[in-house]
Amino acid sequence: MTLRQYFFWMVLMTGLCWLGWASVVRMVDPAEAGLLGISLFYAALCLALIGTFSVVGLAFRALTRRHEPVSRHAATSFRQSVLLTCLLAGSLALQSRSLLTWWNLLLFIATMTVLEFFLISFRSGR
Repeated sequence: MTLRQYFFWMVLMTGLCWLGWASVVRMVDPAEAGLLGISLFYAALCLALIGTFSVVGLAFRALTRRHEPVSRHAATSFRQSVLLTCLLAGSLALQSRSLLTWWNLLLFIATMTVLEFFLISFRSGR
């Protein structure tokens, strides 16, 4: 798959995920839908954020680091988009339950940072 095809499909699918998320926000009442409505909201949001961060990260890396292979950029941007999405969706979930405080947000950020360093060292160890 070429970089152009990857970008095309990622942008298209990300756009569909954002449309799905907007549909859930507009049509689903969280008080009545219960767990299914909340799950649809977070699933659509996570997929849309992963796609958005991945495309933006890959575009930035492709423009600034032309000496490295694009496949490495794609893997790195996807990994970091998943971690950033976990941080944002997790923070949003904590905030929805009024559990988000500055100290557990810092703990959450530190956990994601340690996980990223672990994944970087695991990748370089191969």
